[in-house]
Amino acid sequence: MSYSTDPAGDRSVAQVPMVPVAPHPPLRRYYAEGDERQVFLNELFDRTAYQYRNIDKATGFGSGLWYRRKALREAGLKAGMQVLDVACGPGLVSQCAREIVGLSGSVIGLDPSIGMLREAQKGPCQKFVRGIGEQLPFPDRTFDFLSMGYALRHVSDLKTAFSEYRRVLKPGGIVLLLDICRPRSPLLLSLSRFYIKTVMGIVFAASTGNRDMKTLMEYWWDTTEYCVPSGTILEALKEIGFADCSLHELFNGLLRDYRAVKVEKRT
Repeated sequence: MSYSTDPAGDRSVAQVPMVPVAPHPPLRRYYAEGDERQVFLNELFDRTAYQYRNIDKATGFGSGLWYRRKALREAGLKAGMQVLDVACGPGLVSQCAREIVGLSGSVIGLDPSIGMLREAQKGPCQKFVRGIGEQLPFPDRTFDFLSMGYALRHVSDLKTAFSEYRRVLKPGGIVLLLDICRPRSPLLLSLSRFYIKTVMGIVFAASTGNRDMKTLMEYWWDTTEYCVPSGTILEALKEIGFADCSLHELFNGLLRDYRAVKVEKRT
């Protein structure tokens, strides 16, 4: 039996130890051992961060910022809220959140990649912290809203990350997870795989002279291809104690966002 911090911060809630849930199996083509995964990711994103905004425009055909704003508003983000954007990358979700919360609110972006944080600081948000979702450097009950844009695949354990998300949210706080996933249509799956993994990889590598761009796009698609089903993600959120867990889809499941609300646990 193990003990975890309850919503009030008291270590009094006994729990059965959680079985870890990785977002996808180890991808040995890119890293030799599981503990090398974060090093691989940090170095890859450091070397490709300067092109990430262009990648977003190419994958979303220019609609990326519009879609982010739409998802944030529909999930319940409002003016005056305190927001944490986990795995913020170049700050695209942070930027959209900042526009919505206005001067009365605040947005903090968090990312383990120095290169990504450097790019994020070029945008309208200026509050950024280096860190990972599984170990958030913030006190309990700090934020009204927590977002994660297209990076769920990069955590080591879904339940550990979700537990941290719940910890730093205030009661009634909202979590929004944006993701790109395997579409159910075999035709759309094939087209998406070819466009992202092959076409974009070749084009960005050729246009920049940076072969890491090809690795990035191949890794991006492979983590999409082998990501756990949406039901596993929703069950992990529920097991951690989130309520109103829901899934919203577009383009036959290619775009998905998961929403949940923190509720108090009864003792």
